[in-house]
Amino acid sequence: MKDSSYSLLLQALQALKEFGQNEIYIGHDNWQFLSVMAEHSLASINSADKIPLTSCQDVPPTSSLSSGDKRPQWEELRAHVLGSQDFQKHLRPGKQLVFGVGNLDTDIFFCGEAPGADEEIQGIPFVGRAGQLLTKIILAMGLTREQVYISNIMNWRPEMPTEHGNRPPTQEEMEYCLPYLRAQVDIIRPKVIVALGATATNGLLGYDAQRRISLCRGQWYEFQNIPLMVTFHPSYLLRNQSQSTKRLVWEDMLETMKRVGMIISDKQAKYFL
Repeated sequence: MKDSSYSLLLQALQALKEFGQNEIYIGHDNWQFLSVMAEHSLASINSADKIPLTSCQDVPPTSSLSSGDKRPQWEELRAHVLGSQDFQKHLRPGKQLVFGVGNLDTDIFFCGEAPGADEEIQGIPFVGRAGQLLTKIILAMGLTREQVYISNIMNWRPEMPTEHGNRPPTQEEMEYCLPYLRAQVDIIRPKVIVALGATATNGLLGYDAQRRISLCRGQWYEFQNIPLMVTFHPSYLLRNQSQSTKRLVWEDMLETMKRVGMIISDKQAKYFL
């Protein structure tokens, strides 16, 4: 790599750090993104800085939502989020905000971090490659996507200087959106929440520099007095497809199934062994 390109790449990484991203997985998409970043000056990178986040004043506490059945409460909250001008100003042109989907009477609430490229196009959480894998995991549990609830802490795809690649949301961004996630949990009141990945875990439990997903996955925590199971994000499984890694996630799902009183077959108990 030429010295000038190397310097620009370092500037690109510094710009990412200023976005709040301290780690980056170097897969094909992100490598392509970094290559594009390295071709631009730091000035052009800075010109694409994210919109500053200010305290969001229009978050409706659940006590102000319509009383009665869950459905009217959920629809009121969804309309409020999708119509929020504060949220819409973070969208790329032609893209959509993403709200949770699924069964409002479910026992299991899956929570990720933020929408990706496929999600902001369709306006539905977990529909890309990682989402397709999550669907397979849910099916292996003996359920369907329609029988669980799936959401993200953030409702928009985190801004980037280019169209290429993704970045995890910052803690600031997740805290900005967290009241809406809390409101969904308050409406649904599931028996268990499953935190998908380290970023979602830090978003739900609060940032901890010492927390390691490899050590806290499979452990029970609490979010709003609801048991919370931590596991790897499906995208991690796409990068680490060993039987042993798949088994770790599956053990987390078995514990989740036990917690909500589901019957586990011998076949299910032996998956990935």
